[in-house]
Amino acid sequence: MKITDKGSKKILIDDCNISLKDTFDCGQCFRWTFDGIGWVGVVGKRAVRCIQQENGFIIENTTVEDVENFWKVYFDLEKDYGSVVSEFSDDEYLTSAAEYGKGIRILRQEPLETIISFIISSNNNIKRIRGIIERFCQTYGKPIGAPFGEELYAFPDNEDLSKITFEGLEPLRAGFRQKYIMDAVEKIRGGELVPEALCDLSTSEAGASLMSVKGVGQKVSDCILLFAYGRHEVFPKDVWIKRVISDIYGDDCYVSNFGANAGIIQQYLFHYARNHGTNTEKEV
Repeated sequence: MKITDKGSKKILIDDCNISLKDTFDCGQCFRWTFDGIGWVGVVGKRAVRCIQQENGFIIENTTVEDVENFWKVYFDLEKDYGSVVSEFSDDEYLTSAAEYGKGIRILRQEPLETIISFIISSNNNIKRIRGIIERFCQTYGKPIGAPFGEELYAFPDNEDLSKITFEGLEPLRAGFRQKYIMDAVEKIRGGELVPEALCDLSTSEAGASLMSVKGVGQKVSDCILLFAYGRHEVFPKDVWIKRVISDIYGDDCYVSNFGANAGIIQQYLFHYARNHGTNTEKEV
C-alpha cells in the first residue's frame, strides 16, 4: 500500500485491493452515496469523497495524517484478505464468491451509528434504511459543511441523544422500529448500554449487552459486532445466508467451520448469493 499527497486535500491510496462500490453496496453501511464522481460519505465529523482508481482510490477532503491514523483502520486496509480465502481453496462455491467480491473490505464503523443503523435495518430495504438514517441525522445531528455541494450532517453523538423524544422520531417514518430506536437511546442515555465499553467485553458478552435493547436479536447483534467492533469471528445470518447454508453446505454446517474470519466469508457469500442465487453447486 502506498499513500501519496496529491495536493488540495486529495490523498491517493495505491496498491490496495478494494472495490468501493462492492464495499459500500454490500449491506454493511448506509451513509455512502455515489454522486457521479465518487462516493460521498460522513464518518463521525469527517466528510469525504472516495474516487475509485485502477489499483486503489483517492480520498478527497482529508490529509495524509488522517489517512494514516483513521482511514487505514476504517477501510481495514492492512488486513490480507487473500490469505483468509486461501484457507478454503477446496471450496468451489466460496472461491467463486470470494473472486466475485474480492474488493470488499469490512469497514470499522462508529459504534453508536452502527447500533442505531442496524436497528433501523431490521426487515427493511436499503433505500428506505438510508432515507430514515439521513432524516435522523438532519433532525438531530450537527451540520458539518458542504464540501461537495449539499450540506452534510454528522450522525447524532452522545450529546445529541439528549434531544431525542419518541414523538420527535415520528418524521423519520421508521414504523415499528421507532420504539426500538427510542429504547436504544434511553439505554445509552441511562448508561445501561455504553457503546464504547463493548470493545472491552468478550464477543458473547458484547452480544448479550446489545440484545438487551428491544428489537435487537442475534442477526442484528452480529452485524453490529462485525461492522463496528471488528469481531470477524461472527457470522450474521439473514435470509440470503440461510439459503446459502441450506442449499450449498447443508443444515449440518456450523459457523465454526469458517474460522476466525467467518464474518469476512459471510460478506463474500452474501454478496455473491444476492447477485447470483445459491443453487449453482447443486445444479452442476
